[in-house]
Amino acid sequence: MSTDAARHRPMLWMLLATLVALQFGYPITFAGRGWTLIYLLIYIGVVAFSISRANEDRRRRWPLFVASLSLVGGASWFAAQQDDARAAAAMLAGVGLLQLCLVVTLFGSLMRPPARARTVDLLLVAICAYLLLGGVFGALSALLEHADAGSFLDPNGGALTWQALLYGSYVTLATLGFGDIVPVAPWARSLWSFEAVVGTLFVAVVISRLVGVAGLAARDTRPRDDD
Repeated sequence: MSTDAARHRPMLWMLLATLVALQFGYPITFAGRGWTLIYLLIYIGVVAFSISRANEDRRRRWPLFVASLSLVGGASWFAAQQDDARAAAAMLAGVGLLQLCLVVTLFGSLMRPPARARTVDLLLVAICAYLLLGGVFGALSALLEHADAGSFLDPNGGALTWQALLYGSYVTLATLGFGDIVPVAPWARSLWSFEAVVGTLFVAVVISRLVGVAGLAARDTRPRDDD
């Protein structure tokens, strides 16, 4: 896939840049409705990658297309009615569904990488999949709090927004355990316990897989002209 990798690598870089902006740039949504709209527009990068991936992988075409449409619909509703709890839930459901579909797709590429894929491509895939995992659990946490208010607690007080639970998701995924957001309901504790286990196993499995394929002559030592 040296030629293919060179062609698709910009899409992976775009996805990575988009995810970094989304998963860690969410504080801009506190600056006002206009900034929230800009934040939602950044999701276009995720949708574009999803559609590109769907065109390449016929087995996952319909799940990716359906998930992309659900995100576009939910985000559009939320952009128009940002104070509507149902619109927020629709947006979060679309975000979580699309990111989950992409996690499954990218993880499959890590487990069965194309024969001519280079290690740099697999590293990009691994980083994107890890960031997507945090987004999936963040959306699930926010939906759980929406369905059963009080599932999570902020010991310092204040309402728990979806932004706060996205932050809490990454803290849990990285097993940092700051304790500033606490799951108190049984399903909330189960969800974040599962996330911590998944995050640890993901790193272990991905590192072992990358070590197994990195530096192989057919993958990384061919002449530079192949790119």
